[in-house]
Amino acid sequence: MKTLTLLAIATLAAGAWHIRTSRRRRVVASLDVARRVRAAIESSVANPGAIDVRVHGDRVTLRGRVRREERDFVLAAALGAPGVTQVGNYLEIEDQPGELGTMQSGIATGV
Repeated sequence: MKTLTLLAIATLAAGAWHIRTSRRRRVVASLDVARRVRAAIESSVANPGAIDVRVHGDRVTLRGRVRREERDFVLAAALGAPGVTQVGNYLEIEDQPGELGTMQSGIATGV
């Protein structure tokens, strides 16, 4: 009976150790994926600090403001980073000052 009790305690301890170390590995892996995504984004954006990168497993969420012409490059760079399978796009497009649409500029089109 003592042998079974010791075996059960050893099994519980091994399970607890495994859970603790696997969580630590996931955190390190998430940090590594976030670092890779940030490195990939830096080359495609004028202001990479304006983009917030969050990682949950193999999913990446991007938030922040980018120029219209940079958005597709940012999403492609994030999706192309190793370890990423899905990208959540919460990027806001910042309009350049002075760029007015046809309705806002007072110019009537399509007579």
